[in-house]
Amino acid sequence: MADTTIDRTKLLPRSGVGVVPPWLVIAPPDNPVIRIDLATLDRVAIRPDDEPDEESHELAEDWAHDRRCDLLLACGDLELALYVADGPEAAEQIVKQASPLTREALHADKPGALDRFLIVGSDVVIQRGELIQVGTVAFRIQEVREYALRGANLPLTGGRLLQAAMALLVVAAAERDAERNAPTD
Repeated sequence: MADTTIDRTKLLPRSGVGVVPPWLVIAPPDNPVIRIDLATLDRVAIRPDDEPDEESHELAEDWAHDRRCDLLLACGDLELALYVADGPEAAEQIVKQASPLTREALHADKPGALDRFLIVGSDVVIQRGELIQVGTVAFRIQEVREYALRGANLPLTGGRLLQAAMALLVVAAAERDAERNAPTD
């Protein structure tokens, strides 16, 4: 289906995250390469540190987690944090490279290319009614939401995994595009 060859020298060494236009690439060890089409993603930013909550308080006590290392991937009403283990400067560099390629920067109002928005290995992640399909495996959207709330992964074929919240990006994009294209009264 899609070419899965990625020049890993363009990715950060610890986290395996990088921008290879038009993609935000996430290449975790022992898992398939994940590609997100930046032109369909609304924006990429550093997660703001001005919203303290119980979770962030616990993370602040963990010296290994610096919120300045969290990339915020926004699509419609969904905001997903992606930790960049290479440090805050590396996360900021990803934002600088990715931001000009997003819908917000391109001032794009037309629907995104959902048939290539999120690709795991060579499998496109698509929404089909009330299902999210990754290659030959399908999950009910409600199940995926429950997995995401628990911070769990979706089990894929061959022992591969996909963060459930990442799969919800496809649903958020479809909802965003449907809302923007809905007739107004």
